[in-house]
Amino acid sequence: MAKPVAIDNGGGGAAPLIEINPDEITTIYNHLQEIITELESNVVPNVEKIGELNYYTAGKAEKAMEVYAEANTKILELQDHYVRASTLVIDILNTMLQTDAEVAEKIIAKLKV
Repeated sequence: MAKPVAIDNGGGGAAPLIEINPDEITTIYNHLQEIITELESNVVPNVEKIGELNYYTAGKAEKAMEVYAEANTKILELQDHYVRASTLVIDILNTMLQTDAEVAEKIIAKLKV
């Protein structure tokens, strides 16, 4: 397991540090990608197929059946939420890479190489 990376806000003073474990954050990203792939390849197409079926056409339960269309919409929104979460994790990874580059530049400048 890798040691956590401490990210400082660069503002000087006693700013709180944020510790991020690179192994864990990349694992989270990989799991999110697996979920997104599963939703895209299996869940979404089948939810769309179910939404196109007209198995209930009339009767006393017509109002109750309306909830299924809403439930299908919620399932499709789930994919959007996982994509958004994945985007946020990518932002974290990019920030870590940028921070590492900034630290490397400061070291090089101090060493005058």
